[in-house]
Amino acid sequence: MESRRRTRLALAVAGVAALVYLPSLRNGFAYDDVPAIAGDPRIHTWAGVLGAFTRPYWAGGGAELGLYRPLTSVSFGVDWLLGGAAPAWFHAVNVLWHAAASTLSFLLLAELFPPAAAFAGALLFAVHPVHVEAVANVVGRAEPMSAAFFLGAALLWMRSGAALPARRLAAVASLYALALLSKESAATLPALLVLLDAARREWSARAGGLAGYLRRRGAALGVLLAVLAAATVARVAVVGCLSPAAYDPTLEVVAGGPERILTALQAWPVYLRLLLFPRTLLADYGPRILLPAFGWTTAAAAGLALLAALVIGGLVALDRARPRAALGLLWFPLTILPVSNLLFPTGILVAERTLYLPSLALGFGVAGAGALLATWPPAVRRTAAALAAVVVVAFAARSILREPDWASTETIFAALMRDRPDSFRAHWIYARRAALAGDAAGARAHYDEALRLWPYRRALLLEAGEAAVREGRLDYAAVLARIAAERWPDDPRVRALAAATRRTP
Repeated sequence: MESRRRTRLALAVAGVAALVYLPSLRNGFAYDDVPAIAGDPRIHTWAGVLGAFTRPYWAGGGAELGLYRPLTSVSFGVDWLLGGAAPAWFHAVNVLWHAAASTLSFLLLAELFPPAAAFAGALLFAVHPVHVEAVANVVGRAEPMSAAFFLGAALLWMRSGAALPARRLAAVASLYALALLSKESAATLPALLVLLDAARREWSARAGGLAGYLRRRGAALGVLLAVLAAATVARVAVVGCLSPAAYDPTLEVVAGGPERILTALQAWPVYLRLLLFPRTLLADYGPRILLPAFGWTTAAAAGLALLAALVIGGLVALDRARPRAALGLLWFPLTILPVSNLLFPTGILVAERTLYLPSLALGFGVAGAGALLATWPPAVRRTAAALAAVVVVAFAARSILREPDWASTETIFAALMRDRPDSFRAHWIYARRAALAGDAAGARAHYDEALRLWPYRRALLLEAGEAAVREGRLDYAAVLARIAAERWPDDPRVRALAAATRRTP
């Protein structure tokens, strides 16, 4: 009976996850989809697909972008060859991956909480608006793919009990490898498995329980660490680095570690808002939406307080033998750590797609609250269930309304311009569009506004200078060339721009 109930609830979660994202099947290839899929001939042949494990994720973007996601590339190539390059096919596959990850989130929660409570937490995960970028934009697939393998590995591990047979360990290790080859942020799985075992009372922080646990599970965890090491070696061999050479625009202007960390801490209040009140969703959180911190700011202090509250609260919960609470508190900081810019700089400061797996922390919170409510009077439980239903419906509606914004590059940046007209990237894209349409005046206006908002992006400054040369505005182009030469004197493109400004128009 219990097994049949879990199956029905799991199917319900999968159905809701798929239903909410059905409108995304009308979307085309948008923004990064264009160079990564439609414009990447490497995945348009079977030979090219099979070579994905020997090359970086982005064409021509080895050390600069520092990404190695061969399994995601393979999935794009298979879709291209089987689906006839139809965007709807790609989007349907994304929806299936999201449904799978949502189902696995329920099954994982159900290992720790009553089915109804786990269902509530998984349902919130399935409809959360912060996932729209990961599901409705094709290149976001790396998130649900990696999460599905990650959660599958965690579920197998939990269902193995204290003893982990070699065959089961091999399956867990294989799923971990698949997660890493889909997206590198899956690296934190071993730490999460230790917390999951604590939540199952496999060990306790008291009375030296961790030491005994590590003696029992140390060999299995060592196998997973070996998988992580192998994936890291492969990444460095193919890409040539661990972290990208090109940083988020906000991080490009900070001097070093302390300023980078202060800047990164400013993202944490944004994370909190996106998880709890995702009314405003953006395709880009670069300057001036988030600005560099050259000292302590209110946002940085708030971010440190949030991070400290989660980590200290989790450790205290472990010490007081409340491991499920500890898991819920520590899930987010651990899973967001690889892209948090706290350990090393990355190519983004905040991106909604990166919150895909970390957002399950909210599911743990909801499931935990649901388990506690089971002991409360029926009237309280009914009120709580009604409130939860309202939140789920509101989140689902917000997701559905957001999906058309990812229909094309034009709709993405129209939405960004609508919601944050101070986004330098939105004006940059509009300048390119105007230039392609032959609207020199429009292009000039948007280039000027983009530079006013953020004059520190090398590609933008050079592109605006080259556009000015084409228009014959050599004096203005010379000003931009001088600025670029001061910042990047060894760049050949900078020298070419300076040379172009000295030609007779």
